[in-house]
Amino acid sequence: METGDLWVVVEERDGELSDLSKEVCCQARRMKGPHSALVAILAGNEVKGLGRYGVERIYSLKQSPEERFNPEAFFVTLADLVREKSPSIILCGSTSLGNAIASQLAIRVNGGLVTDCLDLKKYRGGWVALKPAQQGRMNARMVPRSERLQIFTLKPGAFQVEELSPDNVAEPEQTSFRSLLETLHTKVMEFVKSNPRTIRLENADMIVAGGKGVGNKKRFALLEETADLLGATIAGSRPAVDMGLVPYERQIGLTGKRVAPRLLITVGISGVFEFVIGIKDAKFVIAINKDPAAPIFKVADIGIVADLNEILPELNERLKTQGN
Repeated sequence: METGDLWVVVEERDGELSDLSKEVCCQARRMKGPHSALVAILAGNEVKGLGRYGVERIYSLKQSPEERFNPEAFFVTLADLVREKSPSIILCGSTSLGNAIASQLAIRVNGGLVTDCLDLKKYRGGWVALKPAQQGRMNARMVPRSERLQIFTLKPGAFQVEELSPDNVAEPEQTSFRSLLETLHTKVMEFVKSNPRTIRLENADMIVAGGKGVGNKKRFALLEETADLLGATIAGSRPAVDMGLVPYERQIGLTGKRVAPRLLITVGISGVFEFVIGIKDAKFVIAINKDPAAPIFKVADIGIVADLNEILPELNERLKTQGN
């Protein structure tokens, strides 16, 4: 198994590689041995630029449209391909699709699985994975048995993206297997565009979060308007939840959710440890707080010392103008 190829299951939207899949590919490139290849697994769609993230070969699973978007069909087909090609490691993104595929695949091929990995390091011929435990209060190290196929899903924002030359090209290889439609237990009925208001915080691309400093629901409505104009989701700190400004499932922090958005705007949040631990994987943080000594400014990429009534109304008007 040591010299087997290293596979990555990549996810795309409209032919573009997802940000998390870029992380997965780059981490796989750092893990693969000198005698193994980095292989991307696709569900039929062509994805541009895989070579610049280290992918050398592509297995495109030729499936019908009904099968292609069905996780059940994907992991059954992938299990057949695993038995034929014998990879040593498979990496997926820690998404609803990635975790569903990885868990079912591990059962079908008797593999070792660790989900939600924050780090992966070499360990006695295999790999040791670091993953959150106890609702993020601590991290655990887990070592799957090296004699089995090792499968890992990676948390968003935990792994660095390092692009290679755009001239690097991955070689595609079409693969096809028997149709599964007659044996599937699930059926894809339709695709519904996600609503930023209801999307899970862990999957949100942009978040506007409010804290105790917002004060009341009338002022919080300004944050909600900003979020709607940006196409972002709303969240809050624990004090905001205690004040009834946001529901508990929208709470960020030690006793709430850990998030990794591309953009996070915090308003009226002081930034104590219990909150900051939930945003450490955010890509870009803008903090608005009228207290210049607020700890949130230590972790923010941009800090604005001001009352929200001085900033958000003007921001919202500019966003409306851009939208028109």
